[in-house]
Amino acid sequence: MSSTSRKDSITSTSPIDGRYSDKIDPKLMELNSEFGLIKKRVQVEISWFKKLMTIQPIKRKYRLSKGDLDFVEKISKNFSINDAHEVKNIEKTCNHDVKSIEYFIKKRFLERDNLKKSAEMIHFCATSEDINNLAYALISTDSLKIIKRELKNIIYTLSTIAKKHSDLAMISRTHGQKASPTTFGKEIKVYEYRLKNQLNKLNKIQIKGKMNGAVGNFNAHYAVLNNIDWPKISENYVKSLGLYNNPLTTQIESHDWIYEMLSIINHLALILENLCRDMWTYIMLDYIKQKKNEDEVGSSTMPHKVNPIDFENAEGNLSIVYGLSNAISKKLLTSRLQRDLSDSTTLRNLGTVYCQFFLATQSLAKGFSKIDLNENVITKDLENSWELLAEPIQSVMRYNSIPNSYEVLKKFTRGKSINKRNLHKMIKDLKLNKGLEKKLLNIKPSSYIGVAKKLSNKKI
Repeated sequence: MSSTSRKDSITSTSPIDGRYSDKIDPKLMELNSEFGLIKKRVQVEISWFKKLMTIQPIKRKYRLSKGDLDFVEKISKNFSINDAHEVKNIEKTCNHDVKSIEYFIKKRFLERDNLKKSAEMIHFCATSEDINNLAYALISTDSLKIIKRELKNIIYTLSTIAKKHSDLAMISRTHGQKASPTTFGKEIKVYEYRLKNQLNKLNKIQIKGKMNGAVGNFNAHYAVLNNIDWPKISENYVKSLGLYNNPLTTQIESHDWIYEMLSIINHLALILENLCRDMWTYIMLDYIKQKKNEDEVGSSTMPHKVNPIDFENAEGNLSIVYGLSNAISKKLLTSRLQRDLSDSTTLRNLGTVYCQFFLATQSLAKGFSKIDLNENVITKDLENSWELLAEPIQSVMRYNSIPNSYEVLKKFTRGKSINKRNLHKMIKDLKLNKGLEKKLLNIKPSSYIGVAKKLSNKKI
């Protein structure tokens, strides 16, 4: 599958299948391809057939052997690219993407005498949406495993950086202006914490499915066998796929879980986008230096440049994730009456969200692998910014009931560049008692970091 798509990637319209195809996990690509969707649909049709064969009246009627059921299972297990092409050829005639799968499986059943009679039990009492919703749920289950793996790698990288630089004091910036000192490690720890929170929420998403017929009432099921607990059978079947059962639906599964999942992916994308922008800014400030590759070109006309392209690439891909998942979420929550078809084409774009998110994590990971901290620049910048001590000095003065503490420091420091010498002169000119004066003179920009180091090493 993957080698075939790679071969012609230069002619692809989508950058996912083209330019970036070799940067995305092949399993993720296959899962979310047309082949992947057809394969999951076949898996659902086969597993539903096998479930039906456990219901006593049906089991007695068809009396399939273990060999028969093994043959049936292999149709799904050994499903190939050639099989998928066969399904697509059938679709050209019947013009229905799910019915073509039913016809494909029936054709295989006719190859084995004992299965011919049971061929009509393929797609029994099922609507196309029964097959589709479960197929997409299974695709999403497997796709999320890959995405969460990459997200955990990013979180681990952030945790390592936070711990390594827990005591590297630096200027913080609010509104783009110098603010009270922090540590580089603590600022990275903030992102680790935010991402972990959303990952925990993603882990709790209940991926749901349904197998309840044309409008969710088991109409056809009870028309055939009215002494069977079809809702219970359906629930057990859906759970056997590793999914949560949705007991109340129209023709379609309501897609609420997809909305919830995409909301979390959106949240993650925005956090990561913020991280990309902060890393970009630290590079611009020369707080971070990039490792250069002598074979690479930074600019087509400016030979000196080493650009933060990986963080920029990640930011761009995350913007696409956010925009596309928002559009998908909005569409999937609405469907006319018991069903319209607009969700069908929308769902086909879920894979693009997964792949774009994966691509962003790869770019981000690559960006982190190519950087080092410019500790000398960070430290020197902080040492040249004694005006940052206006906050602690006025706070200590206020606590000691010295009048107009804030106003004195505002007049002396606001909008000015202050050094150690003139700040200490200002403190001495206040004629404070010796103990308080000594306390104020001992405060340094590099030590005025509160519990930033402790926060950097906090277990979360």
